[in-house]
Amino acid sequence: MRKKTPLSLFKEAERLRLRSRFPEALTLYEEALKRADSKELELSCLLSLADTLRLTGDFKRAYRLYLKASRLSERLFMEAEYADSLAGCGLSMRALGRWQKALEFFHAALGVYEDTGDLHGVAFTLWAEAGTCRIKGDLKEAVRRFRQARRLFEKMGDRRGAGYCLTGLGGSLRVSRRYRASLEHYTTANTIFRSLRDTFGIAYSYCGMANALRMKGEFKEALRYFRLATKNYRKIGDRVSYAYTLWGEAMVFIQLGSLDEAQKDLELAKGLFKETGDERGIIYYLIATAQTEFLRGRKKMAEGLLKRGLKKATIFEFAIERGYVESLLSAIKERPERLPLNLP
Repeated sequence: MRKKTPLSLFKEAERLRLRSRFPEALTLYEEALKRADSKELELSCLLSLADTLRLTGDFKRAYRLYLKASRLSERLFMEAEYADSLAGCGLSMRALGRWQKALEFFHAALGVYEDTGDLHGVAFTLWAEAGTCRIKGDLKEAVRRFRQARRLFEKMGDRRGAGYCLTGLGGSLRVSRRYRASLEHYTTANTIFRSLRDTFGIAYSYCGMANALRMKGEFKEALRYFRLATKNYRKIGDRVSYAYTLWGEAMVFIQLGSLDEAQKDLELAKGLFKETGDERGIIYYLIATAQTEFLRGRKKMAEGLLKRGLKKATIFEFAIERGYVESLLSAIKERPERLPLNLP
């Protein structure tokens, strides 16, 4: 049997990645990179490998590869790939909680995309900036940029891009406590992703629908959609989004008084947050676990967990999460009858 060329390995990996078959794609990208017979193919492998590692939660390695790609693309005078690698650095930094650094990378990438007239790159970076504004706690700016990116994607006929803007809007609207609008955006995105057979998008939008239903108090329906999200995340080996799905499901169990079920989900989520270096995720773990501890009558333990969460939220300047921690600490001291709080 004839040995596959590095280029054919790369193309096969690309096909697998488009079908959200990330673990298999990673193996082929690694092999193609090892055997790359040109600097251009090496660069393509670096970028696609970094993208796939980021999607599966290996943010630190993804960041290192994006940096390597940025240096190589600069040497090769390949502006599009240079901008893509800067955007990738930004997404990796954002996932690690370094939103300030992420915005610097996005600003640099956006400048290159605008200079070269790359509308798709501009739309993608606006989408990335919007998600970073949400993490920063600037929800108004997040919504504005998601809408701007969505208009650009729609203008180019990119339904997948528009779908991801809809999920971003769904999340920002939920945190803004506009639950009905959030559900509508996630549902529209889900329809788009199912028509495109985008497994990651399907899972992500199911999780968003579940969270919106959770905030509307429709707990039985929320659990159904969390399970649909889990089923799809397991198909693609996504640890990051799956961790947040477990957290959302745990919040439903807390509201229903099923504390053992909630803690089981939370411990699994904690392991995934630690594996991926997700500092924001750890804060969410502390917030939810503090509620289960308080409901079990362990007030001091709950306060200790929240103080750890407050310290972390302050260090990383996560405004929304800091607000959640402060609300819980205040409720424990002044209005304990309000607990558990169903946080967006």
